[in-house]
Amino acid sequence: MFDIATAADFYAMLVEDFDDFMAEPHSARRALHCATTAYHLWEWVWGDLISPNAELRQKFGVQNPSEFQNWIFNRSVWFRCLQPIVNGTKHFRLKYGQDFETMRVMAAPFALDQLHAGLDEGALDGPIRYVISEHPVGPKGEGYLLIDYGEGAGDFRFLTLASLLEVVLRFWRDFFREHFPTLPVPVSSHHEF
Repeated sequence: MFDIATAADFYAMLVEDFDDFMAEPHSARRALHCATTAYHLWEWVWGDLISPNAELRQKFGVQNPSEFQNWIFNRSVWFRCLQPIVNGTKHFRLKYGQDFETMRVMAAPFALDQLHAGLDEGALDGPIRYVISEHPVGPKGEGYLLIDYGEGAGDFRFLTLASLLEVVLRFWRDFFREHFPTLPVPVSSHHEF
């Protein structure tokens, strides 16, 4: 597509999407674009690098796209967490195969003693969880996106979307470095290497 023609190009787009999201971790638009790119990169890797190369298919022990997707799922539990988020962007069902809730966390409106508290009484669309804290909520006090897996998840109930996207980006970075060391692997401005 346009000037994104290889798996390496698609990975470079993912790094840019991640950096854009990290600049605005409250933006569902940037988050969903980054999540979609991070998830669908497996298809680009399969089609561009692995499918046409019998030696690589043997190395990975895969012969078709679904086997390669399972290969990734078996190496990154976090990658599987992206799937229902990405599927939810394709369909108008608010909970497409989800066993979790998504929300934006913000400072409680009219909590005037709280830094960056809103005065809009929740004018934003979508599910919002308001918190009261002596600390600003998210960078610049604009909130952040949160996944709530419910009480049954115990200590693993909450996961910020920024954390999820971070680990998936690092999975892809390490994947390219290990298996395709000659390809250019750009580094996020949020990573040291």
